[in-house]
Amino acid sequence: TGLVPTTEGEWRLRLQQPCGITWRDGVLQAEAGSALLDAPVRRGPPQARLAWQPLRWGQGELETAGRLEGLPMAWIELFTGGELPGAPLGGDLVFDGQWNLRLGEQARLSASLTRTRGDLTLLAEAADGTPTRLNAGVREARLWLEGTGEDIRVGLRWDSERAGTADGWAATRLRRGGGAGWEWARAAPREGRLQAQLPRLRVWSLLAPPGWRVRGSLAADLSLAGTRAEPQLQGRLSADDLALRSLVDGVALEDGPLRARLEGQRLVIEELLLRGAGAEGGSVRANGVAQAGPDGLRLEAQAQLDRLRASVRSDRRLTLSGQAAAVVAAGRTEITGALRVDQARIVLPEETAPRLGDDVVVHNLPPGVALRAPEPSGPVRPLRLAVDIDLGRDFRVSGRGVDTALRGSVRISGESLAQPRLTGTVQTERGHYMAYGQRLDIERGELRFTGPADNPALDVLAVRPNMAQKVGVQVTGRAKAPVVRLYSAPQLSEAETLSWLVLGRASAAGGAEAALLQRAAMALVAGRGGASGGIAQRFGLDELSVSREGEQGPAITLGKRFADNLYAAYERSISGAVGTLYLFYDLSRRLTLRAEAGDRTGLDLIYTLSFD
Repeated sequence: TGLVPTTEGEWRLRLQQPCGITWRDGVLQAEAGSALLDAPVRRGPPQARLAWQPLRWGQGELETAGRLEGLPMAWIELFTGGELPGAPLGGDLVFDGQWNLRLGEQARLSASLTRTRGDLTLLAEAADGTPTRLNAGVREARLWLEGTGEDIRVGLRWDSERAGTADGWAATRLRRGGGAGWEWARAAPREGRLQAQLPRLRVWSLLAPPGWRVRGSLAADLSLAGTRAEPQLQGRLSADDLALRSLVDGVALEDGPLRARLEGQRLVIEELLLRGAGAEGGSVRANGVAQAGPDGLRLEAQAQLDRLRASVRSDRRLTLSGQAAAVVAAGRTEITGALRVDQARIVLPEETAPRLGDDVVVHNLPPGVALRAPEPSGPVRPLRLAVDIDLGRDFRVSGRGVDTALRGSVRISGESLAQPRLTGTVQTERGHYMAYGQRLDIERGELRFTGPADNPALDVLAVRPNMAQKVGVQVTGRAKAPVVRLYSAPQLSEAETLSWLVLGRASAAGGAEAALLQRAAMALVAGRGGASGGIAQRFGLDELSVSREGEQGPAITLGKRFADNLYAAYERSISGAVGTLYLFYDLSRRLTLRAEAGDRTGLDLIYTLSFD
């Protein structure tokens, strides 16, 4: 008979011995029989054998016994969609099981699942930190249940060469109910013991969100007491060499211990220490209490960050200090804190991934393809987020033509970690902005956050340094729709402003200058403002141009600005044999020292006077 369909096929139960089933006077009876259970797997044993003794069920009684032989662990692939190369668990373990249950006037229970052959493979880490497959060397793996009369005991035994050991048991009591059945009363006593020693493995990644990796060794010595309704746990938990990593988010925390104890229905985290990557990665220390109560689980935790290297991505380096606290209670979560940025280096990508607008609807999508994240189903857990962040004195952002330090403070608040709200003001300091092939000084830069984190209000003024005429670019509006204008003081026409900005002097009638201004004007109309430096910047230059006019005809000029007041240029005539190297050093806005070497050698002191 076909049973549960899967993507690989379907389960099949093939009877080897005829089995009669009857239903009479509310009692179900089945004769002894046996069958082969076939699973749709491509690796490992394809079937297991099931055999059972006569079964009787009804009128408050249950009597059944049987065996299951050759149950392979590989069948777990049917529920995970196939074994993945990075799956933490694998192997060819095979189990045998047996059961013998009788519940009536008296109770007699016996059941077990025991490893008979094969081994378990685990995803571990080599000495250099690279992932590797490790054979656990399983010597014993067994689950069992026993009961006589009202007393019930369950147990676990795990013994391996490289994957640790675990030995535990728990006992309780059933009672005959008011009707014909058995029940597990809320006041039924509990007792038990668990001792475990598990080495450093990456199996803990099973408990982490997708993309995160967790490792560490674990030791536990726990005892169980109390009742079913109010269990009491006593003992200690300890872990060493803890590590938490996410390559996408740039998180790399490692080399930490955990010390905790259980007190009744409370878990007290005495110490949790994690260190950032590197010799000066800093640390984060945490402690807290988790307690079960009538309203559910309540967790209170505090963390202290000491120059913690929170992100190690090449484009997002972040070091933090400060305090944070979290409270997770029935129906609500609160995260509060005050953090200071000790150091930050943020590189903005030149291009962002394109995405469809909210008003775009695509029909006939292939199965399993989603253009947007699914809307959360069910009630959303309330969240209160209130974290103050001081940007400190070493916060720098670069990319998209901007290179600047940031100062200020903001508050992160909201009801979702995915869409936080920011309030506060951030100012630029010692910043530069590339526009129209020029490196402009940011004279005034202010970002005012009053809502979404990605759309602050802008007030930025960037001017060309060391110029008798003050010209530059002014950016206003919001980040998602900025308004870029040419700026001059005293005010000039746009053509004159553009000439001073691009050429460093008033416009002239020369064809080369007209062509250069036309190209800059086209960039202005296109709304690209020169954030991209073009071919020159691809080679690390500030200027790469061809002039049509010169003493020896057309010439190629390469230029590089080494400081705000130091500029070097090399000019080579297309028809000439020797080039000329120029050095310009601005002593002030009006006084410039020029040195040249090549066809001729000279030193000039140039004084610029502007008048109408």
